[in-house]
Amino acid sequence: MICFPPDTLDFSEDGLRVLASGPRRAAQGKPAEKNPDTFRRIFSAHKKSPTKAVYNARHWTVESEDQPPPPFFSRSHANSASVPTGSASKEPTESEKDDGVFKAPPPPPKVTKCVTVPTDPYQDTVTTLKCHKTHKELYTVVQHVKHFNDVVEFGENQEFTDDFEYLTTGLKSGQPLNTRCLSVISLATRCAMPSFRMHLRARGKVAKVFKTLNDAPQLPNLALCTAALMYILSRDRLNMDLDRSCLDLMIRLLELDQDQGAGTGPDSSVQFSAKELAKIKEKIRKLCDTVHNKHLDLQNITTGHLAMETLLSLTSKRAGDWFKEELRLLGGLDHIVDKVKECVDNLNRDDQEENLVSSLWGAERCLRVLESVTVHNPENQSYLIAYKDSSLIVSSAKALRRCEQMIQRYSREINSDGGMVGKAVEDCMRAIIGVLLNLTHDNEWGSTKTGEQEDLIVTALNCVLRVPQYLPQEQRFDIRVLGLGLLINLVEYSARNRYFLMEMEMEGGQGPCDSTVMLSEHHQDLSSSGGPLSAIAALVQLFLQRERAAVLAEAQTDDLIKEAPKPALDQSGEWQETGGEIQWVANDNASDKQEEGKQKNDEEDEQLDLNKALQHAGKHMEDSIVASYTAVLLGCLCQGSPMNVTTVRENLPKGDFSIMTEMLKKFLNFMNLTCDVGTAGQKPISRIIDYLEHC
Repeated sequence: MICFPPDTLDFSEDGLRVLASGPRRAAQGKPAEKNPDTFRRIFSAHKKSPTKAVYNARHWTVESEDQPPPPFFSRSHANSASVPTGSASKEPTESEKDDGVFKAPPPPPKVTKCVTVPTDPYQDTVTTLKCHKTHKELYTVVQHVKHFNDVVEFGENQEFTDDFEYLTTGLKSGQPLNTRCLSVISLATRCAMPSFRMHLRARGKVAKVFKTLNDAPQLPNLALCTAALMYILSRDRLNMDLDRSCLDLMIRLLELDQDQGAGTGPDSSVQFSAKELAKIKEKIRKLCDTVHNKHLDLQNITTGHLAMETLLSLTSKRAGDWFKEELRLLGGLDHIVDKVKECVDNLNRDDQEENLVSSLWGAERCLRVLESVTVHNPENQSYLIAYKDSSLIVSSAKALRRCEQMIQRYSREINSDGGMVGKAVEDCMRAIIGVLLNLTHDNEWGSTKTGEQEDLIVTALNCVLRVPQYLPQEQRFDIRVLGLGLLINLVEYSARNRYFLMEMEMEGGQGPCDSTVMLSEHHQDLSSSGGPLSAIAALVQLFLQRERAAVLAEAQTDDLIKEAPKPALDQSGEWQETGGEIQWVANDNASDKQEEGKQKNDEEDEQLDLNKALQHAGKHMEDSIVASYTAVLLGCLCQGSPMNVTTVRENLPKGDFSIMTEMLKKFLNFMNLTCDVGTAGQKPISRIIDYLEHC
């Protein structure tokens, strides 16, 4: 190959020329001799030199791997280089231009048929089509292809992840306050979507967010936005995924009960103006309006209100057992008890129905949380009994007494106008008794403190004897059992409470509130005198009434089961013998329709009988439980007091305790079948049975 310096080559329209090298020929300026072989070698060298890497988009046009892709030249260079010197330039034809673009498709790959003979005689022969790699230059094998739904889910998760990472960047403490507030509100807006909330919880992102916002209580505007985010996240029935730091932040936000206006925070120079704060509240109000907000006052959007609503939506079932202890250690129980006291005080000051419902609902929700955190938790029970000189017990006793008065006025059973207030009173009464049951269960201190409250034992006894008549039929059993359970806890470990209940008398002749009204509900052997009736006599009469009702319901259920109709025979035809053969001959259409109607009526009768049997069984169960609880209460009063034994015996038929012990044995057997061995309540019942049998 001949190489020339760059200055000796000249590409021109006439062809490729080689300038003479050296000062003498350069000075003369004469062109070099035109030798075709020399030019051919030069052009070949120039053509094969890899001067530039070129991407070939039509790689399939390369016939072999040894042939390199054609280099890129301009039209003028290509024309001049392709024609030797001295020859005329020839324009390519139209077909030659298209040869590089449109080419005939390659022949189809060669496919061979392969038959695989199975080794097992029970298997089938497998036939496959195979193509060798050399016969198909372009092929792609895609394995593990995802399903369409998986791809959509992956894209959604990636979108959520990107949004979360973007928004959390603006939450950091180094960002300006307006950026942080806007990021929190934007994140809360995204969290209004259940799928986004699920995405955060599945990846444990909730705690990360609140850890970044740990300084929110120091900035009132950021605290408001953070409380709104917590409220939105608490709308799910799933776990809140809180840890101790998140709960601590919630409690600190809860302490910001009053609005801290613009410029009142520790860094007033960065706080918003009143106009900007109003815009933030409006955004939060619209955001909260898109989720479940039954108990939220949208006109009272404050940090403390949002944090309290978030806390009240939590229970130990949703947040975990650790929630019970941490709520006490971080001071959350203090705020809830104070909220109960505030609601109870409002009940005694305001008579407007709307305000009464708000106070009753507020107290009921707080008490539900307290009931949840005191179940099987002696530490929380002792703490709440001692907090502010038994503030919770005092408030609960006042609220229960107030509810007893209100239920007569707003009864849904008697007064059709009771409506919302009556429903709120019923719910609040159940919540109050539920909390008192936990505080007095196996707790002498709690029983004594609760029994010391003014008229509490009288109110609890009224919940058993008088209040149920003002409730709907389906609510009476619950309130009766709750009242009996509370009385059992009060007298089991407190001699003072036992003495007080034994000496109590129910005043008669008080119109619809007379205790005999409830006792004469089934018109069975009850006192009709207008004089005072002792509490023991009223309880014994209640036991006898429920015991007889249970026996009657059991007998009626047995009769219904014994009289169950037998399945009707198929009367759509009959067997007939013709020609020495037995054949089934169907009846005419009229008979068929008549039989179908009769069969349908029989099925309806069977369904009615089944419903009656279930109703009688449910009635038997309720009466048996009420009678058993009453027997347990009377047994607790008798233990350790021969005088009380005599008083109870005088009110029993023939002075015999066998009717009580028989009912208690049935109840104990039922508990052994349905409850775990050693469940609280089984040992005291066994002890009462042994005591009454030896009286």
